[in-house]
Amino acid sequence: MLALPPSPTWLKACVVCTDLYKLYRRHLAAGRQAATLMMQDELARHLIADHLDRVPGYLAGCWSCAGGRALAAHVGAAVTFAVKEDLRHRAMHLFAPWAPTS
Repeated sequence: MLALPPSPTWLKACVVCTDLYKLYRRHLAAGRQAATLMMQDELARHLIADHLDRVPGYLAGCWSCAGGRALAAHVGAAVTFAVKEDLRHRAMHLFAPWAPTS
């Protein structure tokens, strides 16, 4: 399993973040993949809705960040969806493991 990033201290100050993060870790430790992914999504959506200013920028070496950056540079209706997914992905960098590109 990939190492989890250390959770930021400000994340622990938010009751909703703390509860969602604990559920995420519990499902992850139990090997419940579907529930883990559901909690990742819910926590990322909360981070975007309530802590958008804390969502990190693009991480060097992350293939998904590179793809999101390229899509965000274009215009069109499909980009709106892609930008939302890009934000969701970057919010997950605050709590979920990721595999760097080789």
